[in-house]
Amino acid sequence: MGHKRLREVAKELKKIRKWLEKLDLDDSTVEQIVSLLEDIADHGGDTERILRRILDEEQEQRAILEDERELLQAILAELRTGAPPVEDIGDELEDLIGERVEITVNFGPVAGTVIAVRTDYVVLEDALGRFVYVPFASIQAVARLD
Repeated sequence: MGHKRLREVAKELKKIRKWLEKLDLDDSTVEQIVSLLEDIADHGGDTERILRRILDEEQEQRAILEDERELLQAILAELRTGAPPVEDIGDELEDLIGERVEITVNFGPVAGTVIAVRTDYVVLEDALGRFVYVPFASIQAVARLD
């Protein structure tokens, strides 16, 4: 590689390093980038291709972090209310239609057979044949009875 080309590569490396300093990346991504930079220095690799790979890695990292953030927010909401997310309760109760359950609500347990699951409440039939309507927002726990 000629001196002119080496100077161009060195100049590109400086630009890349400055750009990388602005990013907030985890250790594994930094290691991948260092490997790519060594490839540039050793083999005169295609800088544009390398930069695209770095950008792709960064976008992947951001997507993973966003997924983790959403999961943590759901967990935090569950911890604050003491109840699983409403959509999870509905799905769980739909699987229990026709089964006897005990649902723990704010004032205590309610037992009965799951008759129907609606958008934001479940309908139970208790031991006396009465229908009990339980809003998802009040549910703290659901247990299947034998």
